[in-house]
Amino acid sequence: MDDVLSGKYPPNWTILHNMQDIFNLLPNLQVEETVRSFSVKSNDYMHVIYVASLIKTVIGLHNLINNRINNREIEIEQVKKEKEEQKKKEEESRKKVEEHLAKN
Repeated sequence: MDDVLSGKYPPNWTILHNMQDIFNLLPNLQVEETVRSFSVKSNDYMHVIYVASLIKTVIGLHNLINNRINNREIEIEQVKKEKEEQKKKEEESRKKVEEHLAKN
Protein backbone atom coordinates (compact mmCIF):
# COMPACT_ATOMS: atom_id res chain seq x y z
CA MET A 1 0.00 0.00 0.00
CA ASP A 2 2.89 2.37 0.76
CA ASP A 3 4.28 1.81 -2.75
CA VAL A 4 0.88 2.59 -4.32
CA LEU A 5 0.53 5.75 -2.20
CA SER A 6 4.03 6.92 -3.13
CA GLY A 7 3.28 6.35 -6.83
CA LYS A 8 5.77 3.54 -7.33
CA TYR A 9 3.00 1.16 -8.41
CA PRO A 10 -0.34 1.95 -10.06
CA PRO A 11 -3.45 1.12 -8.02
CA ASN A 12 -5.06 -2.25 -8.68
CA TRP A 13 -8.76 -1.57 -8.38
CA THR A 14 -9.70 -5.22 -7.82
CA ILE A 15 -7.43 -5.40 -4.78
CA LEU A 16 -8.72 -2.07 -3.49
CA HIS A 17 -12.35 -3.21 -3.85
CA ASN A 18 -11.56 -6.43 -1.97
CA MET A 19 -9.87 -4.48 0.81
CA GLN A 20 -12.82 -2.13 1.03
CA ASP A 21 -15.20 -5.11 1.29
CA ILE A 22 -13.06 -6.63 4.04
CA PHE A 23 -13.04 -3.43 6.07
CA ASN A 24 -16.78 -2.89 5.53
CA LEU A 25 -17.55 -6.40 6.77
CA LEU A 26 -15.60 -5.99 9.99
CA PRO A 27 -17.88 -5.52 13.01
CA ASN A 28 -18.10 -2.16 14.72
CA LEU A 29 -16.43 -2.78 18.07
CA GLN A 30 -17.43 0.65 19.35
CA VAL A 31 -20.98 -0.59 19.96
CA GLU A 32 -21.35 -2.08 23.45
CA GLU A 33 -23.93 -4.62 22.30
CA THR A 34 -21.57 -6.06 19.67
CA VAL A 35 -18.73 -6.38 22.15
CA ARG A 36 -21.07 -8.05 24.65
CA SER A 37 -22.39 -10.52 22.07
CA PHE A 38 -18.82 -11.48 21.09
CA SER A 39 -17.99 -11.99 24.78
CA VAL A 40 -21.08 -14.14 25.32
CA LYS A 41 -20.32 -16.22 22.25
CA SER A 42 -16.70 -16.81 23.25
CA ASN A 43 -17.80 -17.66 26.81
CA ASP A 44 -20.25 -20.19 25.38
CA TYR A 45 -17.47 -21.78 23.34
CA MET A 46 -15.19 -21.92 26.37
CA HIS A 47 -17.98 -23.48 28.42
CA VAL A 48 -18.45 -26.21 25.81
CA ILE A 49 -14.71 -26.91 25.75
CA TYR A 50 -14.63 -27.05 29.56
CA VAL A 51 -17.59 -29.45 29.77
CA ALA A 52 -16.10 -31.66 27.04
CA SER A 53 -12.81 -31.74 28.94
CA LEU A 54 -14.60 -32.72 32.16
CA ILE A 55 -16.49 -35.51 30.39
CA LYS A 56 -13.27 -36.80 28.82
CA THR A 57 -11.58 -36.79 32.23
CA VAL A 58 -14.46 -38.61 33.94
CA ILE A 59 -14.53 -41.26 31.21
CA GLY A 60 -10.76 -41.67 31.49
CA LEU A 61 -10.97 -42.11 35.27
CA HIS A 62 -13.84 -44.59 34.86
CA ASN A 63 -11.75 -46.64 32.41
CA LEU A 64 -8.79 -46.51 34.79
CA ILE A 65 -10.90 -47.81 37.68
CA ASN A 66 -12.33 -50.61 35.52
CA ASN A 67 -8.82 -51.53 34.40
CA ARG A 68 -7.58 -51.73 38.00
CA ILE A 69 -10.56 -53.90 38.99
CA ASN A 70 -9.90 -56.27 36.07
CA ASN A 71 -6.19 -56.45 36.91
CA ARG A 72 -6.99 -57.24 40.54
CA GLU A 73 -9.40 -60.02 39.51
CA ILE A 74 -6.77 -61.51 37.20
CA GLU A 75 -4.19 -61.35 39.98
CA ILE A 76 -6.55 -63.12 42.41
CA GLU A 77 -7.20 -65.86 39.85
CA GLN A 78 -3.46 -66.33 39.30
CA VAL A 79 -2.86 -66.63 43.06
CA LYS A 80 -5.65 -69.23 43.31
CA LYS A 81 -4.14 -71.23 40.43
CA GLU A 82 -0.70 -71.10 42.04
CA LYS A 83 -2.12 -72.34 45.36
CA GLU A 84 -3.96 -75.18 43.60
CA GLU A 85 -0.79 -76.18 41.75
CA GLN A 86 1.18 -76.08 44.99
CA LYS A 87 -1.44 -78.29 46.71
CA LYS A 88 -1.29 -80.76 43.81
CA LYS A 89 2.50 -80.90 44.05
CA GLU A 90 2.32 -81.45 47.82
CA GLU A 91 -0.21 -84.25 47.37
CA GLU A 92 1.93 -85.90 44.69
CA SER A 93 5.03 -85.68 46.86
CA ARG A 94 3.06 -87.06 49.83
CA LYS A 95 1.82 -89.98 47.71
CA LYS A 96 5.37 -90.68 46.54
CA VAL A 97 6.61 -90.65 50.12
CA GLU A 98 3.77 -92.98 51.24
CA GLU A 99 4.46 -95.33 48.30
CA HIS A 100 8.13 -95.33 49.12
CA LEU A 101 7.40 -96.07 52.80
CA ALA A 102 4.92 -98.80 51.85
CA LYS A 103 7.54 -100.50 49.66
CA ASN A 104 10.11 -100.46 52.45
